[in-house]
Amino acid sequence: MSNVELCITIPSRPREQFDLERERNLMIVPTDFGLVLMKIGLPPVTEFQGRVEKRANERECSMDEINQLVHDARTDN
Repeated sequence: MSNVELCITIPSRPREQFDLERERNLMIVPTDFGLVLMKIGLPPVTEFQGRVEKRANERECSMDEINQLVHDARTDN
């Protein structure tokens, strides 16, 4: 499956009602009732980089541990 960028125009009234600012990241989620738009709460880039650096300093993983984590993540789906 390839990543597809979709542009949806949401009128101002629903945008204000659901607190959707422009350029907000949304995810389309299929449900039993149809497709639902969900807000994606992404942290600012600098905050994310800080988290990554902190975790990198907290623990060193061996290549075997990394391979096992990747394998586990792939089989969880």
